[in-house]
Amino acid sequence: MAFTALRRLLGHPQAAASLLQAACGSAAPAPSFQLVQLAALSASAAATPSGKLVGVCVFERLPVVIPYDPDWEQEHRAWQHSLREKYYKILPKEFVEQKETEALADGEGSRYEPAPRITEADKTNDRRSLKRRLDQRLFMLVRPKGGVGGAAWTLPQQENQESETMRQTAERALAEAVDVSAVQPYFVGNAPAGHVQLQDAASTLFFHRCQLIKGVPALKDSSGFSEHVWVAKDELPEYVQQPELLQLLQKML
Repeated sequence: MAFTALRRLLGHPQAAASLLQAACGSAAPAPSFQLVQLAALSASAAATPSGKLVGVCVFERLPVVIPYDPDWEQEHRAWQHSLREKYYKILPKEFVEQKETEALADGEGSRYEPAPRITEADKTNDRRSLKRRLDQRLFMLVRPKGGVGGAAWTLPQQENQESETMRQTAERALAEAVDVSAVQPYFVGNAPAGHVQLQDAASTLFFHRCQLIKGVPALKDSSGFSEHVWVAKDELPEYVQQPELLQLLQKML
């Protein structure tokens, strides 16, 4: 009931300002209260009756392997090695050579060899696979069914309903896109990671990040989406067409 009243109040900026002024009284409002007033009026502008509130799920796969060290760290390590090399001492062979019995005890010949970082999906550029770009985060994009020449790629999203929070809307968007019973998703916090108001559509998008803990997501037949891809941050410009949306994603992710 309180959430419904708040939504309606935010749809009328002047009424919100009047109520806040009445609560403050005739005295000059404190600076902290002025910030609350400005925040309420700013939120009301984004929640006008003519616009839509949309909850978006940013479904991501975390890195599987440790990322490569950045160039500056590799250069620093090389500099440290060159500095220590000045003080290296050559020890007698009887102190440094490993005996045959010691080599067998260490299990030499059966040492662990890690799997290659470059997978088959990387070689074939299979962006539907989760087994690619293992050292980076991957984000799921979906393509709606129909449309001339193929609809534009997007993130799973749904319009907010009056009885639910924006996180619940994002959870519903994910549940209607993929079979969540086959995976373990984890939504990070209750507050959105970012929001953007699209210029070509009367809607404001609120983004909630969700991490894939285990499982392989598969699109539902009833999802309304024809296909999906898992892309890294630097690959987003190939799919996202709206400039304001792409700018927000590059800052947020």
